[in-house]
Amino acid sequence: MKEQHDMREKVLAAHREAIRITHDAAVPATTVWRFMPGLKRRSHVTRVLNSLVQHGMLSRSGYSDRRGRFVVTYGMPRAGGQKS
Repeated sequence: MKEQHDMREKVLAAHREAIRITHDAAVPATTVWRFMPGLKRRSHVTRVLNSLVQHGMLSRSGYSDRRGRFVVTYGMPRAGGQKS
């Protein structure tokens, strides 16, 4: 349980850093992953980001990119605690 909490904190810190550097309201998991040196699997970051969404610490949204693929992005939750 402690390892899971530590990983959440690391991913949340990397997410905050990605938001700060990119100046975007929400960023995809691949961007967060780039701010976590040494972590090889992006799927771990995605899993933790989805867990943070379930706990109300992040919100999830998305858009269609130039190639027509849907990109899921993660941002800070809106005031009022609405879940996506």
